[in-house]
Amino acid sequence: MPTTAALALVAGLLGCPTFGGGPYYTRPVLGAPVDPHSADYIRSMIDAGNARGFWIAADPVEYVNLAAPLTPTYRVHPKVPYHTFDVKYPWRPGFRIEPLPDGHAMVLQTQSCELYESYGTSFDNGILSAYSGAHWNLRAPFLPLEPGRPSAMASGLSLYGGMIRWEEIASIRHALNWAAPAGTVAQWDFVRPASDTDHIVFKGSSNFQLPYGARLRLRSSFDTSKFGPQSAAIAQAMKTYGIYLADTARTNELYNAMPLDGSNPWDAGDLASLKSIRISDFQVLSLGTILRVPR
Repeated sequence: MPTTAALALVAGLLGCPTFGGGPYYTRPVLGAPVDPHSADYIRSMIDAGNARGFWIAADPVEYVNLAAPLTPTYRVHPKVPYHTFDVKYPWRPGFRIEPLPDGHAMVLQTQSCELYESYGTSFDNGILSAYSGAHWNLRAPFLPLEPGRPSAMASGLSLYGGMIRWEEIASIRHALNWAAPAGTVAQWDFVRPASDTDHIVFKGSSNFQLPYGARLRLRSSFDTSKFGPQSAAIAQAMKTYGIYLADTARTNELYNAMPLDGSNPWDAGDLASLKSIRISDFQVLSLGTILRVPR
């Protein structure tokens, strides 16, 4: 379990909240209404091939880089002409980029609580480049991006906002990001707070294709009595705050980060309990207006 120093950070990483109020991420959903077609969406995903349990890395490769007021800032060079970056990013040599093809990078400016995220990130010869990304103020409510724009994730949601961080494992107080198996969710549809999709063709035949940005809630009756402390805390967050359809992967994947101190207290045996959670154990919460990615 977390150390005393880690517990001091539970309310927010280094004094920065996970967004300040508003309907997204930090609002509990214990009593939120279920979508009238919840069962149809769940069945549709299963029929399209979503048969695996949930998975989370015991050796995470995501990392939150910490910037200060004097950290140099760089203009981000877009790797494609149709994505732009509105602000300079704080960056310095030694900041970590996810060592996988996604190339995620997260930077938290701990004094201003500004968050900078990017996808397909590289830093070569003093030039910071990325495929897409977004910038938010964590002290303000989460602000969705304009339609058709991704962030560090296909959905346009915040990678950091739904990230499971070790420093808060004793009390996770926000919704989690969920990557569904590719082809089991909508190709073009999204609901707020999402702004885009992965554009991957749906494998099923149902008209009920779960839109990106959908918020699901683990059933309160799901038994976690035999879970270890880490998996139990994650499951409780799935019940209290829910999960957002934020991206796609090979399986039902949740995102977690390396601790700030560079250690790795994540317990593979404990986290393995999450594999017993299936998509059929969730309810789709009321979706609201379904939008389509501009094409």
